[in-house]
Amino acid sequence: MSSWPRPAGTGGDVTLVRTNLGAARLDPRDCPTKRSSDARPMLTSQPETPELSEKFQDFTLKVFMDALDLIEHDRRDPTEVLEELRHTRGTFGLYRRRECHPLLLSWSARAIRHHLAARSADQRARHAAGLPLTVPVRDAWALGKDPGPVDGRGADTYETTAWGRRYAALDGSTRELWLLTFGPAKEDRPEAEKAVAAYVAAKGRPVSGGWRKRYTVVPAERLEPYRTAVPERVRVIEFGCGDGAHKELLDWDQQEARRRFVAVGWPALSLAVDGTGVRPGSGCIDCKALARCDAIARTPDLLTVAPPESPRPRRSLSVSDLRAHRDCPAKFHATRQLKLRSARAESPEVRRGRVVDDVLNQRHGSTPYRSCADFPGPADPASWGAGLLHLSGKEAVDGAAMLEQHAFYCPLDGLAPTEEVRVQHQVACYDPVLDLVVIATPDLLHTRHGGWIWRETKTASRYLYEGEALMKLYPQLALGVLMLAAGVLGGDVARSRVELELLHTDDVTFEELDPSRPGVVEEAREVIAELARPWAVDQDYPATPGRHCTGCEALGWCRPGNAHLAATAPLHKGES
Repeated sequence: MSSWPRPAGTGGDVTLVRTNLGAARLDPRDCPTKRSSDARPMLTSQPETPELSEKFQDFTLKVFMDALDLIEHDRRDPTEVLEELRHTRGTFGLYRRRECHPLLLSWSARAIRHHLAARSADQRARHAAGLPLTVPVRDAWALGKDPGPVDGRGADTYETTAWGRRYAALDGSTRELWLLTFGPAKEDRPEAEKAVAAYVAAKGRPVSGGWRKRYTVVPAERLEPYRTAVPERVRVIEFGCGDGAHKELLDWDQQEARRRFVAVGWPALSLAVDGTGVRPGSGCIDCKALARCDAIARTPDLLTVAPPESPRPRRSLSVSDLRAHRDCPAKFHATRQLKLRSARAESPEVRRGRVVDDVLNQRHGSTPYRSCADFPGPADPASWGAGLLHLSGKEAVDGAAMLEQHAFYCPLDGLAPTEEVRVQHQVACYDPVLDLVVIATPDLLHTRHGGWIWRETKTASRYLYEGEALMKLYPQLALGVLMLAAGVLGGDVARSRVELELLHTDDVTFEELDPSRPGVVEEAREVIAELARPWAVDQDYPATPGRHCTGCEALGWCRPGNAHLAATAPLHKGES
């Protein structure tokens, strides 16, 4: 008998438990049941859903990894592989492979060049230091308990893996695991994640197979001695596909790797494996238990969008998705689906808004909660910051003034201590007809006299024009109206409100919308439907160049966008 409660609506075998680096992160926004279900790869939805796929490749690193496999393991010429990448649109001529969007092809080619250069630089540094060079390793590494008696969790097999690029010294003394990030190289990772990565590299056995079945250990007689040797040291390298930077996160011996895994690695994995409880959100998209989950509201008529003519995989939708698609479908595909964003400098207004937002989140999240009027302003209004961002000069002075203006409209001022407050809480609902998870993250949610108050706070450089269509200008307000009207959060709809707070340096614009009024709901439905209808049917994601190309996070890989800016540059220069 398993001590882990199998979620309703699932079936299959739970005797295999497999964990990875994602499980070790223990993101508090994740759903515990989703995380523990993912740790049981042979667990399935009941009835099982068909395997569906989008037109384009949506596994961002698939082409990158396939190309490096050809270069590193099959010893193909990099120039030849990159040409084949372009010619075959990322399929490399293999049957039933999905082609890539042109932006992903461009990004992948650049990331491959970045990785080859980083590996070359790392090898030169090792040679200069008198250290043995490392070579690519094809087989995955996995550690854990082989099939045996079923334990209290109902498991007879445990496996732990760490995904990335693998390398080992020919003398068997060193193993390396290169972890991959879409954008710039991360400065660090959680201690538990580093401990798991290091221990998998230190003790993992070469394996093949996997997915929904147990790994198969590769027989030692089929491998070179260095691939089965227990290394003296392990290195974990952080590599940024976006900027090509690489950084050594750790260099440990066997004893240190084991000590860290026992201290922080396995405890984190155990929490992931044993997780119970539900938290609706982005994890619902590929959750095996969604069909019978009672924690997420069903809203079959939220969007007024017709179901697709042919079945598509379950998708998620947010207002940020819709705005990106409205600007340019290619931008949506690159930045929202593939999660590719170039590291472009933020405008002063955006940076100021982010810092003000961070400060308000910290204040609203204090326990017990209290009004922002109780918090002092920055000690030096001309130089202050929050998190990793720092403001100075006019940005800082304006931001401090906006914080002061907010204190007069802080929703926590006078709020009864029995009311519930949620800061940056992810709200989700599910449309079973569209097989769509709709997600919103308001700046602040709180209850008041039995209703829910949905507050969106923005820093503004201009005032609203009289008669301006509020929900069309800020469609997140429209989605908030629809979710509250549909009872996604529960509570008394007649006592609920969606509020907009626009912070200026010398004033506050405050507006509110009543989700119990049919006219307000109908207007909100029209706003969201207008944005969602073209998004719902799009599978090609063409680039639509225009004024939005300036500052686009996907511009670095977009030929149409760059061509548009080059063609219009003389015009813009003349205007200035």
